[in-house]
Amino acid sequence: MELKGRFEQFTSPGYYSRVDSAHILELYIGLDDNGNKSIELRSWFRPRSVKGTSAIEVSQYENQKYKTIRFSLTDEEISGLFYTFCDDLIEQTRSLKDESEGYNAIVLRFQQWKKLFVSSKKDFLSESQIIGLIGELLFLKEHLSKRTGLSEALRSWSGQELTHKDFSYNDTWTEVKTIKRSSQTVKIASLEQLDSKDEGELAVYALEKMSPEYRGITLNKLIMDIRNMFYDNDDKDSFMAKVALQGYEYHNYYDDFVYEKIYFRSFRVAEHFPKLVPSDMPEGVVKAMYEIDLNKLGDFENPG
Repeated sequence: MELKGRFEQFTSPGYYSRVDSAHILELYIGLDDNGNKSIELRSWFRPRSVKGTSAIEVSQYENQKYKTIRFSLTDEEISGLFYTFCDDLIEQTRSLKDESEGYNAIVLRFQQWKKLFVSSKKDFLSESQIIGLIGELLFLKEHLSKRTGLSEALRSWSGQELTHKDFSYNDTWTEVKTIKRSSQTVKIASLEQLDSKDEGELAVYALEKMSPEYRGITLNKLIMDIRNMFYDNDDKDSFMAKVALQGYEYHNYYDDFVYEKIYFRSFRVAEHFPKLVPSDMPEGVVKAMYEIDLNKLGDFENPG
C-alpha cells in the first residue's frame, strides 16, 4: 500500500506502525501526540542538534529501550511532499549495511529536503503559468538534458531571469511554448523573444487537461522527478531556486491540475521564419505581441 493510504488508516494520536519488517532500520509512521503525520527512527545513536522548519517539527527523545528522532508534518497543505519525503527516507536507507549508520543517514536526507519544507503560501500560479512551467520542465527533462547533459541544461535555463529566451546554450537557444490541444497558434509575448543573430528553436508542447484522478502530468510530480534526477546537491538546490523564482512552492493544490501530453513539435527559427523583430518595426513601435499559425511552419519543422 502507498504511504498515503497507510497514513489515512491512522486515527489515534500516538499510534505508530513499522514501515517494513524487512528494512534494516526500525522506521515507523503514524500520528504524533498532536495528531500530526510523522515518521520516526528508533535506534541507539548519539543525537546532535537537528532544527526543523516552519512545516516540519523535529523532536528527539529516549526511553529505556531506544532513542527516537521524529519528523512531524505541521502543514497539511503539503502532505503530498511529506509522503514523498517519507518514501525517500525509507528507500534511500534500505541498502545500509549497518544499523548504526541509520541516524546519520536519516539526518543527512532530511538536510537535503529541508529547504523544500516551508509553510505553504496561498498565492498560486494561474493555469496558464502552470502549463507554461510544465512545458519548460518537460523540454529540460526530455530534450535538452539529452543534448547537453542535465547539469548544463539546468545552467542554460533562464527561468524568470531578465533574458528573453527560455534556454540559451552553446551557440543556439530555444523558446518553449505550451498550448492547449485545440489551439493552432502560439503567442509571442515580445519583439525580442524570437530575435537573434543565431539560429534558434521554437519548441511547442500541446497539453490536454484531464480529471484529477487521471495518472498524468502534474507540476508537483514533474518537479520532484526532475529534482531527483540530479546527483549533485548544489544542482538540486539551484533547480529548486529556479522554480521558486517562477512563483512555485509545493502545495497539494497543484495536484488537481493534471495533463496529458498530446504532442511535441520543434521548429527552426532561421532566415524567413515568420516573426516580428525590433529592426523591422516602424519608428515609434517599441512593443508588440503577436501569434504564429503552426500550420504555416511546415518548412521549418524539425524531424522527429
